[in-house]
Amino acid sequence: MTPFFDTPTPRVFTIPPAISFLDALAKALLQDLHREEAPFGLSDAIILLPTRRAARGLSQAFLTASPHSATLLPRIRTLGDLDPEDAGLGDLGADLDAPPAIDPLARRLILARLIQARDSHADWSSDPASALMAADALADLLDSAAMMAPEGGDFDWSGLSTLVTRHELARHWEHSTTFLSIVTEAWPAYLASTGQIDPGVQQRRNVEALIERWQTSPPQDSVVLAGSTGSMPVTRKLMHLVSRLPRGMVILPGLDTLMPEAAWAAARHDDQHPQRAMAEAIESVGVARDTVAVLPGAIESEALAHRRSVIREALTPQANTADWPSRIHDLGSATIRQGLEGLTLIEADSEDEEANLIAHEMRETLESPDKTAALVTPSAEIARRVAAKLQRWDIKVDISSGRPLRDTAVGSFLQQVLHWAADPSDPVQLCALLGHPLTSLGRSRDRVRALAGAIEVAALRGPRRDRTLAAMITRLGKLKPDYWPKIELRGEPVTLDDGLALLRDLATCHQAAGPLAGSLQDVAQSLARLAEALAATDTQTGADSLWRGEAGESVARFLSRLMEHGGLFPAVPQPAITRTLLHLMADLVVRPRGTHPRLAILGPLEARLLQFDKVILGGLDEGVWPQPAAPDPFLSRPMRQHLGLPSPDSRIGLSAHDFAQFSAAPRVILTRSARRKDAPAVPSRWLWRLKTLAGGALGEKEAADALAQGSALKRLLRAHAPSRTFDPLKAIPAPRPPVEARPRHFHATHIETWIRDPYRTYVEKILSLRALDPLGGPISSSVRGNALHKGFEIVADWHENLPDDPANALGEALRLALVSHGYDDISLQKELARLDPTIAFLADQLAAKIKDGWRILVEEGGTYALPTPEGPLTLKGRADRIDVGPGGTEIYDYKSGKPPSAKEVGALMSPQMPVLALIAARAGFDERAIQRPTGLMHIHIGIKNPTNVSALAAELSMEDLIQRAEATLLKLSALYHDAARPYLPKPRVSFIKKATYEDPVDRLSRRAEWANAEDGE
Repeated sequence: MTPFFDTPTPRVFTIPPAISFLDALAKALLQDLHREEAPFGLSDAIILLPTRRAARGLSQAFLTASPHSATLLPRIRTLGDLDPEDAGLGDLGADLDAPPAIDPLARRLILARLIQARDSHADWSSDPASALMAADALADLLDSAAMMAPEGGDFDWSGLSTLVTRHELARHWEHSTTFLSIVTEAWPAYLASTGQIDPGVQQRRNVEALIERWQTSPPQDSVVLAGSTGSMPVTRKLMHLVSRLPRGMVILPGLDTLMPEAAWAAARHDDQHPQRAMAEAIESVGVARDTVAVLPGAIESEALAHRRSVIREALTPQANTADWPSRIHDLGSATIRQGLEGLTLIEADSEDEEANLIAHEMRETLESPDKTAALVTPSAEIARRVAAKLQRWDIKVDISSGRPLRDTAVGSFLQQVLHWAADPSDPVQLCALLGHPLTSLGRSRDRVRALAGAIEVAALRGPRRDRTLAAMITRLGKLKPDYWPKIELRGEPVTLDDGLALLRDLATCHQAAGPLAGSLQDVAQSLARLAEALAATDTQTGADSLWRGEAGESVARFLSRLMEHGGLFPAVPQPAITRTLLHLMADLVVRPRGTHPRLAILGPLEARLLQFDKVILGGLDEGVWPQPAAPDPFLSRPMRQHLGLPSPDSRIGLSAHDFAQFSAAPRVILTRSARRKDAPAVPSRWLWRLKTLAGGALGEKEAADALAQGSALKRLLRAHAPSRTFDPLKAIPAPRPPVEARPRHFHATHIETWIRDPYRTYVEKILSLRALDPLGGPISSSVRGNALHKGFEIVADWHENLPDDPANALGEALRLALVSHGYDDISLQKELARLDPTIAFLADQLAAKIKDGWRILVEEGGTYALPTPEGPLTLKGRADRIDVGPGGTEIYDYKSGKPPSAKEVGALMSPQMPVLALIAARAGFDERAIQRPTGLMHIHIGIKNPTNVSALAAELSMEDLIQRAEATLLKLSALYHDAARPYLPKPRVSFIKKATYEDPVDRLSRRAEWANAEDGE
């Protein structure tokens, strides 16, 4: 066989997609270059590959293929294939003479500064975070332009100013062309003043300089450019040169030399076709497609050749589908059937099921020694789901695209510090900061966790009450000891003083850091100091806790670069600093250092040229793979075309090439989900075409069977899944705790719950569970009621000292109570306006009764042990107001909501007032002057015309009501003293609304599932 480098130029070869590209390349080069007469032929060679991962893979392929224990490897460098950031063009050598590239962060900040200045001048928004978002879009535009610029020059923007009028585009695009003077004028002027260039320009010029050098002085060593699709003009120029070097060679990945000429001609102009970039590449190199030979030794099997034929036809250009049925007929059902062998389609019902199936497929690979598998997907969400599923079996597989910094402990801590520092007394942010595992404040982390739980329950739940940490510390300092949660740490209780000390230390840290605003340099320094102070433990400094490990080092580098370049950006006001920094951090990732030896989770770019025994292509749904073309906020598609910028669809074409390459592997599994993000998903266009092709050739059923072959996991997992049969009657909870665990002490307000919703009594009094109010949540009806009752307590002092203006005094007391319960200025004014009629009514009523000799008792408590055959049933009650005077004893209950009717009270469906009357009649109140009541009154608070509403029906006497209450309690005592009696959830459905998940106890009983199902039957 004639050595490769002795064949005529231009030398262009291809490797079929079913063949391991790197293994075939390594074997061929070892055979051709590793000879006794030229012992350094291999080590002197230069090999150019598209990605660093491919370069590492080729190094391993050489070591595997070499017959010697030690081998001097060639010089392997990387070229860019699409993204300048991933291109690695600068790796060609430090000796290339080019101006330095501007730092990427500095570029973002300066572009955002120019955008802010223009926005401010145009009276548009000058928000820093919005400016940074626009700067990122501008940077992408600059990179695209840099790669499309002519050799030795810059991109020609001269046609931008007349683009709209010359091509009769919509007039609103004139705003974009005016705005883009940043790109055409301001940005070049800034770069010229600093002697720097864009990173994309530097990368392109490096390659152009190499081309010029090799044209002038061609290298005599072997040069191989392999694996690139030639999607960028500068890469195609290099291909043209390398193919004509004395010992140069270009090896293309998966060039389709068998595609019919008509389809090839259509693909040349179809941006979304997988061979579009390849057609441009060989055209630039100057070779005909039929002259490109397969690399010797890279021969695919007949079955895989049939697979490639199936994929070729499935992805044929749209313009060439008119004769698709006849071509399918010519291809033959046998060829298609054989081509589908080893190709499996798994269509899951949900994203979770898809991830579960992929994880099981990867785990199954480990059952076979030395076998490898890879999940290839552009979706970071699918990758994270699968990695989490594998982690359940203690299989740790890193995601090649990296872990977002915000998802790491240090990254999330820095984000939380930013949120908290903006408003340190905000309950949600303070609770999140105290609950973060890195927050220590000079204490052990378990102590901080214990204190955080106590502070959360004691001070942060419910509506926000404090606007500063100092106010929170003051309020918490007045807390009654009984209201501080009983939490122990290593047998010792965490005390209220401990909690106050923690909050004081927090306030000190925040004050020492100062407001996070102004220059980004100063903000970065203040943020680092604040984070270190918060993260310091009792044994480690904050710096030692934070800036270690991959994530800690990444955050430290980010803050260090921000301190270096932050002065390039204008001062940021405090309200915008959090959004600004979070946007700057959004794209930072932590790259994995250690990977699983046999399993991999890769993006399409990282997976190029790699080979595995099993390839799983995940997320084959529209919008996932392929991902839609990114919108250009500045230029329309026609504008980009007229300027000579690449089409947004070119990325879809490269994705199609990836799909065609991966799906030609010997063992391939394609996966998709019927639903994504709670909405129906549409199968990928490539998958739809493949299914249509198979269905047309084999029939729908046989095609479905052929595509489903090779994996029984979906059927097996569903067969072993828990039964989803749902019987509403069997789902109703009916707990039957032992008699000794059942409560015998009840507050008057709990009797109604015992009657209407026994399950709630079980949850609250037997399980001792209590629903927590939301952190900093809205003012609930219970909070409002507590605030009003607190305000009304002032009238207890009026018997001794009646104010001159009772209405004003009562109004002021209510105002203070409402403020202490979390009312802000706006809600306070609304509430006080609503309370005005009630204040006037009560002030007049109480003043008149006091003058008539009545004594007003507020929040009086009483207890009565009702004798029952099962033992005493202890009743407790607290009356909002009891008036004792010449007319007897009157019990009042303030209702912030609608009071129950006298009929409900008489029927003991609202038994609070009857129970209070029973306690009073049995002399259970502490104040002995309280006797059998002569009246029971409700007062509806906050309505226009408040008045006394009797809770006693006209047909009932007080004695009758008391006797009914006693009889009902005796019956309840007997019923629930039976161990067989269940505590059912709201058994009297006629007294409740349709069940929802809004009530925490209803959620606990899963009431919405079975109650609504019963309603529908």
